Amino acid sequence: MSSNSMTNYYVKKERKLLKDFNSRLDLAKTFLEETFKDENPGKFITQMNEEFVRYLPKIPYLGGFKNPFTQILVRCVSELAIFRILEKNGLSFLEIGEFHYKFNLAQHIKRREALKKANKNPSQYPFEPAYVDYQRQLTKETQERVYPDNWVMDFIDGNGIDFEWGWDIYQCGVQQAYKILDAEKYLPMICLGDFYEAEGLGFGFSRTETLGFGGKKCTHRFIKNTQAPKAWPPYDLEEYNAEFWKE
Repeated sequence: MSSNSMTNYYVKKERKLLKDFNSRLDLAKTFLEETFKDENPGKFITQMNEEFVRYLPKIPYLGGFKNPFTQILVRCVSELAIFRILEKNGLSFLEIGEFHYKFNLAQHIKRREALKKANKNPSQYPFEPAYVDYQRQLTKETQERVYPDNWVMDFIDGNGIDFEWGWDIYQCGVQQAYKILDAEKYLPMICLGDFYEAEGLGFGFSRTETLGFGGKKCTHRFIKNTQAPKAWPPYDLEEYNAEFWKE
């Protein structure tokens, strides 16, 4: 794929990416109505769409959607559009963080109910052998560093007591993109989303440090039969670093 094609990869997929973004923004309408009492939430959603489209040419190319990290990257860049529009409409850093927590948790609760309807236990999905094997292989592939802005990470085997398995992440694709978009102050909010997923689905999760809070790596650990710590507000988390929390 040529350099020009890579630059325009996300632009060419604008319609699909906006469709996916708006399917998630449907859940945001309630929180927009709560936040902006007398305003039509559609106004903010239109602004978020326009903001997201502006970012598309700047998103790093990771090999397209054959790389599962591309979906994570695009989703997190779309969340930046939410952050920026909330900020432009007068919300403080903490108010944006509160909105992000509620919005993310609602998405994971919806996902939890869908898993239950499919007769799956939401709290066990990170521990299914096929899923763990897939993550082990995917982690190995990141070490080949085919795309300079991709994730780079190690798979960590647990002992079944302290944790089942985890990652040590040395480079994060979201951090790479947020640097390009001059948005690093919002990176800790993206990091907190890992805890929101664990809270919504009901599995155990811990982390001692993360790149978004100035750590040298992200130490994700998945733990069976326990609850993840409450991550909003984040002040009691071990990874929390006030220097990187730009209130």
